[in-house]
Amino acid sequence: MAKITAVTSFKQSLIPMGDRQYENAEVPYYKDPNRMHSDEAKESKILPKDWKTKTKIKIHEFSNTLSTYPARGFSGDKNFNFYEYLTLGMFPYITGSLTFMALFNAASKYFNPKDAKAASKYGFGMALGVIFYGLAKSLSKKVISKSVALKTGIDMDTPYIKVVDLIPESPDKIKNKKLPKNKDDLTEFEYHKAFESVDFPRTDLLYSKTGNRNKYYDMIAEKNGFGTNLTDSDQEVRPFMKEVVTKARTAQNLSQYLWATIGVGLGVQEPWTKLLDIPKYKYSGVPFGKHVLNVLKTTKDAFFESCKSFYNGGVEGIINKKAKYAGRTILAIAVLTTALGIFNAVRNPYIKNDKNMKNTKIFNDDSKVKED
Repeated sequence: MAKITAVTSFKQSLIPMGDRQYENAEVPYYKDPNRMHSDEAKESKILPKDWKTKTKIKIHEFSNTLSTYPARGFSGDKNFNFYEYLTLGMFPYITGSLTFMALFNAASKYFNPKDAKAASKYGFGMALGVIFYGLAKSLSKKVISKSVALKTGIDMDTPYIKVVDLIPESPDKIKNKKLPKNKDDLTEFEYHKAFESVDFPRTDLLYSKTGNRNKYYDMIAEKNGFGTNLTDSDQEVRPFMKEVVTKARTAQNLSQYLWATIGVGLGVQEPWTKLLDIPKYKYSGVPFGKHVLNVLKTTKDAFFESCKSFYNGGVEGIINKKAKYAGRTILAIAVLTTALGIFNAVRNPYIKNDKNMKNTKIFNDDSKVKED
């Protein structure tokens, strides 16, 4: 009996991914009329863009980057895929940044007081440089995506959840696996963005399931001058959407590292060392609220003074007479690249000039096409 059960289980593992059965189910969900339209049958769906969803996605990526994905990669797991490989790109940022910051900060306690103070100063600058590197890179991408979304309605950061079918290892492994309720025995989830792939965007997920099916595409068409009440608005605007995303991604890739360089340059400026004195402040008798306000004021002053220092090539502007030109040049190129990138992405080459169209006989309803 045990042998028959094992053979049956093994045969079941050979069923194609689309036909894989649910636990304790005799019929695949898409062949069961009572289940084919249920939530469990949905492979992918667009997610809301609220802070809860964003936090959930980040926690999912961060926790798996430090646990599941490296284990799969190093063990040669056949279910280790390209999504997990790309997500692992977060790992060197985390470990490298911590190592970089610890070079001076962790060892400074072994130095003499004068050297320890200098090491803490440079170590703190490195720490801020790492933080500002990531912030500037992320914010620059957001500026472009938000600008494109406001002008065209195409939100490149639209998240969706994808159901992934895993490859079975063995009948025993499947049998002993603890399965979540009402889920496929070989299923897990990935978080993606609908427009993350330029060649294969998940525009199929943008159709409305109720009411007007092309509601999203109608909005894009109207917002970008294609017209209203189009018969096939999805077919009309898809080439435009692909072009917008391609141009915007290119602008992001070019500008994000320029802004990241500015972030590092800003983080290593001397005025930030004022924050090192905050733990030494004595606020005896000062209310906690006022203490917080003092900390915020110190941070704000340090930020604006650091911006000025970066722009002028140093606090006094005399560290190097040419240093200010380097900072200003990088800043100008970053601003110009971002502005031109946004302008290039939102411009619509598919819409002709209205005046030229009216003056052309071929667009005149009364004209007739004559055969040669």
